Amino acid sequence: MQFNLQLAGLLDAASAASIADTLRAIGGVEAVHAVAGTNRVTVAFDVDRTSAQEIETAAKRSGFPVRGGGSAHGGCCGSGGCGG
Repeated sequence: MQFNLQLAGLLDAASAASIADTLRAIGGVEAVHAVAGTNRVTVAFDVDRTSAQEIETAAKRSGFPVRGGGSAHGGCCGSGGCGG
């Protein structure tokens, strides 16, 4: 599953690396994409091992306030093979 987390503030290079490291440490997180100059973090994760709520909570506990709720999307890779 893919989860888009919207942060309350913009990331700089150090904070993008920091939140990516924090979220990668969660069991079940497969990939994290955090870019400096944005306030969005995209996380791919295994729903059998973690949840969007756990990811959001970890971000908050690490000092990254979240604006609103994130949005979760099914695990479609975009190849078109799954019909999604």
